Amino acid sequence: MKVLWELIGVMFMALSTVAGTNKVAEIELNFWREKLPSVQVPDTIAASASPLTQEEVNTFIEIIKGGNLRFHAIQFCNSAKLLCSQSVPVVHTTTSDYSLHIHDFESDQLMNDIFFSHEELKEGGQITLPDFQTPWKAFLPRNLSQLIPFSTAALSDVLSSFGISDTSNMALNMAATLTECEAEPEQGEIKVCTTSIEGMIEFVLSYFSSSDHLEHVSHPAPTADSGKKVKISKVVERVSEPSNLAPLVCHRFVYPYGVFYCHSINGTLTFTMELQVIENKGNHYNATALCHPNMQNKGSDYCHMVFGDSLLWLNKDKA
Repeated sequence: MKVLWELIGVMFMALSTVAGTNKVAEIELNFWREKLPSVQVPDTIAASASPLTQEEVNTFIEIIKGGNLRFHAIQFCNSAKLLCSQSVPVVHTTTSDYSLHIHDFESDQLMNDIFFSHEELKEGGQITLPDFQTPWKAFLPRNLSQLIPFSTAALSDVLSSFGISDTSNMALNMAATLTECEAEPEQGEIKVCTTSIEGMIEFVLSYFSSSDHLEHVSHPAPTADSGKKVKISKVVERVSEPSNLAPLVCHRFVYPYGVFYCHSINGTLTFTMELQVIENKGNHYNATALCHPNMQNKGSDYCHMVFGDSLLWLNKDKA
């Protein structure tokens, strides 16, 4: 058996040297163009598509089906551009963090750096830009990601397969992602976690029923000004959806491969903003914010910005 997998490893190395035709990324992006013909592929999605070739995918499928990923974890992570580092920071990306910390929101600086209250969303208000240094990596093609268990119950085996210590920061991030994905929806919430670009597209289409008037909204992450205070120069609420469909937003969560947490919450409000970094009257940015109703504390909506890899989905003729 050892000889067999050594031969597969040699075959994989040979395939890796073949000039890169038949890239899986083009298949993923063509799936987007087919299902969402009137919606341009965002740069962040194009950059996160899988770099694997179909030959490499087929090889890794055999490795995973044989239960031998742990012997090829380094090759897998490097070739697929995954995040398998042990020493990544613990990243608080979960949308429930505000609700979990509502009792000490005023004294919790971390929560203040991620969320802000509806009352702060006004011209002249000051909020903090989030940390945009999260090292997002590529998505896996769906036929690969579906072979890797995505559950808390299987986390120990997945960590072992990827060669990740169960006491590492990466393990903590993965556990937090799975906990959030497996949590029951809040009242009035629809949610799903998808482990592929194809899965995200299909959920968006199932939510809106059609792509005819669909648009996504996002803004480049102002990484140079991460964590800085900004002043709100202008804020405008977008018109509510006449269809009674709440806006749908898809957030990236930390995992070795791409995971989107897509959710909508009834009563969510959408705002466009113009921001300026306060320090030295710095850079100006356009931004979008969502304010969700807090079901645990009525009247205390919590808001966050939509930047970078997060995608806000709306019906453009109804927004």
